[in-house]
Amino acid sequence: MKMTLEKRITLFSFLILFVTMFAGSGMDIMALQRDHVNSLNLRSQSLATALKASIEKVLNLGLELKDMGGLSEKCREIMEGNPDIAYCVVTDANGVPIFASDPRFQNFPIRSIAGPDVARNRMDLKEPRGTSYFYDTSVLIKTPDGRNVGRAHIGFAEAVVTEKVRGMIFKNLSLLILALILSFSLVVFFVKRYVMRPISTLLTGVKQISEGGFDIQIGEVDVFEFNELARNVNLMARFLKNRDEEIKNNYQEMQRTLDELHDSYLKLERLSSDLERSENLYKSLMEDASDAIVVIGSDESVRMVNKMAEEFFGYEAKELLGLPLTKMLLLLNIGNIPKLQRIFQNAAGGAHMADEMQLLKKGGGIMVALVHASSIRSGDEVLVQAIFRDVTREREIIANLEKSSADLARLNRMKDSFLGLASHELKTPLTVIMGYSELITSDMADKVDPTVLEMVSNIANAAARLDNIVKDMVDVSMIDEKRLQLKMEEVQLNRLIEATVNEMRFFFSMRKQEVEVHLDESIPPVRGDSVRLMQLLSNIVGNAIKFTPDGGKITISSSAKYLLRGIPSGTGSSEQAKEHHLFLEITVADTGIGIDREDQLRIFDKFYEVGNIQEHSSGKVAFKAKGAGLGLSIAKGIVDMHGGEIWVESTGYNPERFPGSIFHILLPVNPVLSETLTDYARLLR
Repeated sequence: MKMTLEKRITLFSFLILFVTMFAGSGMDIMALQRDHVNSLNLRSQSLATALKASIEKVLNLGLELKDMGGLSEKCREIMEGNPDIAYCVVTDANGVPIFASDPRFQNFPIRSIAGPDVARNRMDLKEPRGTSYFYDTSVLIKTPDGRNVGRAHIGFAEAVVTEKVRGMIFKNLSLLILALILSFSLVVFFVKRYVMRPISTLLTGVKQISEGGFDIQIGEVDVFEFNELARNVNLMARFLKNRDEEIKNNYQEMQRTLDELHDSYLKLERLSSDLERSENLYKSLMEDASDAIVVIGSDESVRMVNKMAEEFFGYEAKELLGLPLTKMLLLLNIGNIPKLQRIFQNAAGGAHMADEMQLLKKGGGIMVALVHASSIRSGDEVLVQAIFRDVTREREIIANLEKSSADLARLNRMKDSFLGLASHELKTPLTVIMGYSELITSDMADKVDPTVLEMVSNIANAAARLDNIVKDMVDVSMIDEKRLQLKMEEVQLNRLIEATVNEMRFFFSMRKQEVEVHLDESIPPVRGDSVRLMQLLSNIVGNAIKFTPDGGKITISSSAKYLLRGIPSGTGSSEQAKEHHLFLEITVADTGIGIDREDQLRIFDKFYEVGNIQEHSSGKVAFKAKGAGLGLSIAKGIVDMHGGEIWVESTGYNPERFPGSIFHILLPVNPVLSETLTDYARLLR
């Protein structure tokens, strides 16, 4: 049996080596033949393309193909430089050879010019000594106007490829035989040493074990797998020797397993007790909870009520337990019972529900309760836990807050009415004071004592300042009551800015401040009230002067930009469409003390002044002077009436580092939006 296995392994190895090497050599020969053919085809195409280019250059001069001379010599030159090329032929439009490297190719078999620009064919050529086979590559020859007038053919003989392959076959066969002999010898050596010898050793050991020699130990063998097999056979022998002991050990293990099962049973009993205690703890927590809790079963009956629920509803637990949900709601005189039933049904489905309801306690008294309902699972049953919280006091507080808010709104309206009334009542006596003061200081100056004249001048200045405050109060009152009328006209915003700067040039000089103006002259005119826009700019620039230290810098610039803005849809609905509209932006930047972030929205409120009110000053542009707090409010009102926006940007208030502020004024070119807007996009840069 041993020899039979050895022979089979040897024969099988020989067949595998022979087939593998033969197949590999055959594929190498086929690949070599294919690569050689492709290489010669590419060389033929390259030569044909070069010949075609030479011919087409002559055709471009107006000469006919058949009248060209020297093409046969050109073909022979190609043949001399490429020994593997068999022929070079130029045919006319009908496929008739005109020029050839060899006269025997005058009977060229191709008779058609149709086909692609580059064509390859395998053809045979009848000769007296027999038929020769060639690989032909041809390219079309075209005139300058694109007309096909012939083909340039370059070909090589099949015998060139065959000769190349024949040499390769002879070389491969020699190497194949040599490699087969060497490989087969190595295989035979490997089989004898590393297969048959370990198998013989293992067979001898197994026979001894089968005869009862469990103490036998098979020695080490050279092959890892056979050595592992020998080790396992040794282990099997030891296992057979100790099987009685293993059976006893298994019996003891079964006994220990039985003891562990008993211990697991005892643990399960303890877990059951712990679960019962947890359930009692849940009931205890529920009983002592600060909120009223009611548990509804899957049959919509009351299963559990805690102590707080008894106090909350005014009913004892025994009066509520077991009642259907509907009956309990009727007992509590709860309104909209179907809605509350839906809340409990949704909660049973897994949703967390919350709602307010009004109920009547047993002892009397209406209460507002906030109920939260959620589902809990007890075994296979789904319960609904409802938590009731008394929010009657909270609702009273909210009602009081709403009443206080309404009172504050009423007081605000009274303040606005008082503002209009006070400004109207102060205007007449101020006019009289200013008139008499002007009369004394001008017409009667020579009749009045100089000291009195100085007093009257101070009175006139104070009256003028008070008149300005009254005018601001009138403007604020008219803006609040929407009675301020605008005289709309075409306004050149850049000219208004220049006029404002010129008007306040004295204050810039007095405070030694630098002013820079950057105006975009391409911006279009804006529709607005020039007087009110001038007032707007004066207030903003004056504010910048007041809160910028001496020697500071103020920069005023203008630009145009397109922004998205909502317009009425025209369908009567509240929805608004978003369209791009042209806006003009004015920015006033200073290097002043800055504004806190929490004050940046409130500075546009009436009578709001940032900082300490004790810093109030009568100086118009004194540093950090506080006024009546109406300038920015009037500015915002004017911007709003023009359909624009105004806001301020600042990193914060710092009177030592001077972070500065930037006021942005955004004005639409057409305050009243219409369907036909002028296209100013070409003016933007």
